Amino acid sequence: MSWAAKLCVFLAAVLAIVALSWMIFLPAVVDRELRAITGFEFHVAVLTANPFTGRVVVRGLSARNPSTYPDPGFVEVRGIRAVVDMFSSASGGQITVDELDLDTDSIEIIRRHDGRSNAADFMAAFSGAPAPGATVPPSVRRGFLVKRLHLRLDRLVVVDYTGSKPDRRTYDLRIDQSYTDVSDTRQILVPEVVKKLHDFGLHHDVAQLLPGDFGTALAGAVGGAAYVGSAIHGVAKKLLDTLDQKPKP
Repeated sequence: MSWAAKLCVFLAAVLAIVALSWMIFLPAVVDRELRAITGFEFHVAVLTANPFTGRVVVRGLSARNPSTYPDPGFVEVRGIRAVVDMFSSASGGQITVDELDLDTDSIEIIRRHDGRSNAADFMAAFSGAPAPGATVPPSVRRGFLVKRLHLRLDRLVVVDYTGSKPDRRTYDLRIDQSYTDVSDTRQILVPEVVKKLHDFGLHHDVAQLLPGDFGTALAGAVGGAAYVGSAIHGVAKKLLDTLDQKPKP
């Protein structure tokens, strides 16, 4: 075997070892970094990422609440598949994701006795929200664009500890929705999703459970659906009452 062939074999072996090490240690690194950023306990069963193609595969991702919450459960994700535009990520501009498939088993939103929710704490920590009164220059806020998004969410659990006793409600939503060109989380609230949320009775204290524009938009959308539904019911009732009052022939 020539020295060139031996060199190729050696380099292939080194690359194989590096790739194997990357696959073995990357989940632990991600767990640690996410815990440091958010304060939530993360566990990732399988995580592979190709820095050249931007392809990311995650299986068995779970997030558990900090000890300040009475229930540990938060998020259980079966799998994530994504193809990220690496040039957009490296350039510091808008983050572009060509494809994103998010398969979520359950989300458990906990509202503590003091009114704080785990969803609010998580989103504030993960987004790097500024302290009260501080401002973030527009250049620091990076936008995003997901060209193709497939979202699945089987179950939503809401537990409220603000009352005299815990109020726990489970919603088997079974959401399975596809989107294109998503650049704002509020775009997720298409009529099909809003109707399903309203049909399950998820229209109380939504803005207090979920922070920011998304929570406000969800509360408004579901509340709007409730208003439209009650308005239609009211018109129908008035029509029936009018018909009943007409003299019979």
